[in-house]
Amino acid sequence: MKFAFLCREPIGSIKKRIAIIGAGPAGLTATGYFACRGYEVDVYDKLPYPGGMMTFAIPRSRILIDEIIEGWRDLEENFNVKFYLKTKVAVGEGYDEGDEFVERRINLLELTRLYDAVVIATGTWRSRTLGVEGENVKNVTTALRFLYSRRLVEMGLEKPSDLYSVKKVVVIGAGLSAIDAVEECLTMGVSEVYLVYRRTIREAPAGVHRIRELISRGVKWIELAQPTRIIVEDNCAKGVEFVKVQLGQPDETGRPKPIPIPSSEFTIEADLVITAIGEIPTPPIYTGELLKYIEPSGKLRVENDFKIPGTSIFAIGDVVTGPSKIGIAIDHALKAAKTIDTLLSGEKIRVEDMLKLLKPIEKPLLKFEPWSDNIAKLTCEFLNKYAEVDLNTCLNSTPFLRIFDYAKCIGCETCNAICNFIHDGRSYIKIKKTDENFIFPTSCLHCANAKCQSSCKRDAIIRGELGEILIDMKKCNKCMDCLYTCPVKAIRISRGDIVNCDLCLPLRRIGLQPACISMCPSRAIKLVAKH
Repeated sequence: MKFAFLCREPIGSIKKRIAIIGAGPAGLTATGYFACRGYEVDVYDKLPYPGGMMTFAIPRSRILIDEIIEGWRDLEENFNVKFYLKTKVAVGEGYDEGDEFVERRINLLELTRLYDAVVIATGTWRSRTLGVEGENVKNVTTALRFLYSRRLVEMGLEKPSDLYSVKKVVVIGAGLSAIDAVEECLTMGVSEVYLVYRRTIREAPAGVHRIRELISRGVKWIELAQPTRIIVEDNCAKGVEFVKVQLGQPDETGRPKPIPIPSSEFTIEADLVITAIGEIPTPPIYTGELLKYIEPSGKLRVENDFKIPGTSIFAIGDVVTGPSKIGIAIDHALKAAKTIDTLLSGEKIRVEDMLKLLKPIEKPLLKFEPWSDNIAKLTCEFLNKYAEVDLNTCLNSTPFLRIFDYAKCIGCETCNAICNFIHDGRSYIKIKKTDENFIFPTSCLHCANAKCQSSCKRDAIIRGELGEILIDMKKCNKCMDCLYTCPVKAIRISRGDIVNCDLCLPLRRIGLQPACISMCPSRAIKLVAKH
């Protein structure tokens, strides 16, 4: 991930200092923006490496650590960003998950005297608890702690525990953390995994599609069941007692409230119990006047300019919004970074203005992967199944120049957030969502045999130097024929114009990859070439 996706080097020099507290996706993305603009940026994080939960929680099957390492090293080596790791910045003393590596503590308020702005991006490092009997024994853990421990072992920072030899696991919950925990168990080779949820599969936050995928891999799904206690022998969990529930009227979350059915208790035996009922925002404020800005949910309340009133402290990402996807945290961070930039610099600069300040290069430095007919088959069959794309029309449009590798896509919506930022609020990537809450992106594939081009009577659809689809607005009369012929509905009207992805032409001219590709955490977007 190239967090400084807008530039190869600082665009200018702004004589102001910014401290970023938290090196997760929001913190690193904001760092990349500020570094491009020419600020002096220091990043503080309590963990041994940057990346937050991308590095220390999310399974490697979804995000490769190389992606994150490449991104923060780029910031360090090419933009002089300084990382202060194993360092906790906070007001007062407090402890959250992941704090055990902390070697140095700094008072947040002291930093405000050293920097022109301090940006809190500390995410959600505290797990919700069940509040049932027996929850605190050694083989009952949270999804966050379980995943975190697994990543530490992989990185050689912790020795494997006995919990890795378990044969029967019960995971309680049905959000993304629960899904990650189950997938990790399958990767470990656990023979029997139960996923238990107190509502039905239709209400599961992770979506019907993801859960059915796990069921197809042998996971045992149990719905409408609520834990009542952990069964403990010799200070060790032997199983979980559940009670069956029925759904009543909506609760404060808007979802139907589970109501226990009397005398319906049952037990599932387990070697390991993983509670995955969500995480809570962890603003680094434990005492003092700033406590009044922390809501009961744990979220840090800020004004429209992302600032804590009366301070030079800003907050971005999940610590403000609550737990979300990577792309949503990045979207929030970019909007905040632009606002903070305007407040500090006194300039309201647009992305296109920033890019004009960089010198173009003679030949774009692009990475291509080899084309194969199997790419067309997999892409078109996926779009035919989930996006109502005609299979034959799709296959007859090949080869494509840019593809989405849907087998790798994690539905994080980062590509949409980045595209939306670059194009001033009009993303050329559309996020599709099926009835089963299956989320994936679509956009122009830059077909070789493009129906949009053959349908244009004014020759307004032209080819760029890569063979990409571009629209000549001088010739376009907005007849909309291209909209109707595009198999993936990638061309659309925005603010009165016919618009389509140009593969970040301004970025390519200055030697950068299209932003959606350089910021995709799972390497699911690629340029392909037929030799």
